Amino acid sequence: MDKIELLEEKIKSAVKMISDLKQKNLKLDDQYEKLTQENQLLHSENTQARKVLLEMDRLREEHKLVRQKLERLLDKYNKVRL
Repeated sequence: MDKIELLEEKIKSAVKMISDLKQKNLKLDDQYEKLTQENQLLHSENTQARKVLLEMDRLREEHKLVRQKLERLLDKYNKVRL
């Protein structure tokens, strides 16, 4: 009976270990899903931020051109006024 009891304990230990590993696996699957969703959200936000930066660069360039044109017009006006 001693060998059978030892075998039973080993089996119980293995079953508990498997059960624990399954629970840990479920938790890891849940964490993986959450991290995947967070990654997708961050990727989307990053894409939006890049679009905003590009638009800001475009607007800065447009502002620069408008300013240059305005300065030229003011120069012409000042020359005519004199």
